[in-house]
Amino acid sequence: MEALEPLTNEQRRSIVAWLVDAYRASDRRPFDVLDDDARRRFGEGGAEEQRRIFFTLLCYAALAAQPAPEAVVQADWRRFLSAGLIERVYEGSFDLARFAVSPPVSRSDSRGKVIDFVRLAERRQTWSQLLPRPADPVDVIDLLHAASGGTLKSRAFWTVREMLRYGLWPADGLARSAFLPDGRVRKRAVRMGLVDLPESADRLEDMKAVSAALHAATGLAGSQARTLFDLPISLAAVRCEICDTARMASCPVPCCRWREQTLRAEVVA
Repeated sequence: MEALEPLTNEQRRSIVAWLVDAYRASDRRPFDVLDDDARRRFGEGGAEEQRRIFFTLLCYAALAAQPAPEAVVQADWRRFLSAGLIERVYEGSFDLARFAVSPPVSRSDSRGKVIDFVRLAERRQTWSQLLPRPADPVDVIDLLHAASGGTLKSRAFWTVREMLRYGLWPADGLARSAFLPDGRVRKRAVRMGLVDLPESADRLEDMKAVSAALHAATGLAGSQARTLFDLPISLAAVRCEICDTARMASCPVPCCRWREQTLRAEVVA
């Protein structure tokens, strides 16, 4: 099959503008792990308070790094919070035997993530280097990945995004690492033509390239579009990752490269 040329910047701008308009018109918004009070305490509190709040965010990132719908993850997260488990892990009073007998969640994926919570608590000296704000934005993703024992991969970018979205970190130097490059976002971005990488590119360095590429592409539609990060893509109603002929026929995304590629393949066949 003939390789397709990359989209022009004008074509990418039109896609981003459409995605941003659709996002703003919808009621889909990201789940807030930190409420207004937690954000206020992070800004006003000392180093220990900041570590405790940041640890909470890291634990949710670790919990969400599993193949489960976001609503399921959120439900288990609330159960962990209600049981006081996150706080006990941070304070070092977590009782594994008690947890094994009566875990607050039933799903094995979520129960297993408690190991990641404990690992994050034990490595607080590593990730605490990022507080109150990272000294070197270039190292943030690698540091989060290492501090989590590899658990935080695409969710390392999510962590940066949330800290910027909450206004707890400055965007300067960090925005290029604040676009969630998980499988869903990568597939959508690649198929639309916003990113020129294989859909399966899932090494950490590939994810850095995807985040940076999306940062560049969204900027084509203006600075306000960039402040929404990957949300117009990750929360979009269009589901490019499961696109088929029927969906293509009514797809509203302008300049979609996946549609062009598929139609061209059908003509060749």
